[in-house]
Amino acid sequence: MAFDLPPRRELPTDVKERMRPDFVATRESPERRGRAPLAVAAAVLLIAGGVAATQFVTQPFVDKARPGHERVVRPSGQDLARCRTALGDQNWQSSETVEFGLSKVLVGQDGRFCELTRTKAYVASQSFRPTDLREGTVTFRSHGIIAGIPPKDARTLKTGPKPEFRDQDFKASDGVVTPHFFVVDTRYQDSYFDLVFDDRATPVPDIPEGAVTESQTFESGDPDPWTLVNVIARCTDTSYRNGANASDLQNWEPLLVSGLDQRGGVLIAHREHDAWATCSFGPSVLGGVHWEHLPAVTKKPEKPVLVTIHGNESALMVVGRIKRSAGTVEVSVDDEQAVTADVVDGYFIATLPVSTKNRTDYINSLHVVGRDSDNEVVYEGGFE
Repeated sequence: MAFDLPPRRELPTDVKERMRPDFVATRESPERRGRAPLAVAAAVLLIAGGVAATQFVTQPFVDKARPGHERVVRPSGQDLARCRTALGDQNWQSSETVEFGLSKVLVGQDGRFCELTRTKAYVASQSFRPTDLREGTVTFRSHGIIAGIPPKDARTLKTGPKPEFRDQDFKASDGVVTPHFFVVDTRYQDSYFDLVFDDRATPVPDIPEGAVTESQTFESGDPDPWTLVNVIARCTDTSYRNGANASDLQNWEPLLVSGLDQRGGVLIAHREHDAWATCSFGPSVLGGVHWEHLPAVTKKPEKPVLVTIHGNESALMVVGRIKRSAGTVEVSVDDEQAVTADVVDGYFIATLPVSTKNRTDYINSLHVVGRDSDNEVVYEGGFE
């Protein structure tokens, strides 16, 4: 059905003026026009299957322009827990960790520092008092770390030789400086170095004994010091403290061990079965007393090589190597019953009776029989 509508009437002029939008169009600046699409894009959510997704951009939390800040990272929850236990303060907070080789230094929001190794935690002892420098203040010093409050506006830090030692070889260490803290590794220095802030040498005063409190805590999370992973950690920590490079002490895994139950023995570690090292350990030494990198075992036929001998109260442990085709070795001295040991990557640890040490020239009397997987003899004789 059609309806006849009355003719449209034109609105009065005053009514049309009241309905006009209340704004004045202006020419946008090029800068604003350039930002508008970004603002719109940032406000758009991608809805997929009922899930709202947006893009987050993570900004670095440190000023990368300052030297040394590549060493500053956020601490892990485990590292925070280890330091809180060492400090006896479960409310202690830290958002910055400085890494030097195998050491980590957590910087507390309250100004207290905590140094962690794979097996230890070091915090300033209650008796330690901050030590003023010519510029700045030392608030923490351990066997290899100095930390504290930097001079105002300092941007760089390194160690430098004292004037009387400048004609000698010196291995400088670069530190980390921020407006509120500094940390530097002094492990390679003795007592003849200065701290150098922005090329201004600052003598380091003597720090009294007992400046730090040391506690045992393991990076592995296992509190038992006699697990294999913790024995290796103790060995590498000791080696690092004695001057070894951190890169040479990474990613080691146990290969063979003897004497672990007696809390005194020797282990062989490997790195991807392409490098090997030994470490002897004992109950009176919290770290390894000896860590030695071993040469690779050649695939050519060769006489067995005596690597080292380690003894405890009940046994004598003979560490040796033989060609890789050997699966087991039988080691004996003169007419004593032979001891059988497995061969892995060409290395073995044969545990002999402790009475062996009482024999005259027992080392030259050691006899070795190597057998392959078919029990065939591949070598018989003495060590090189």
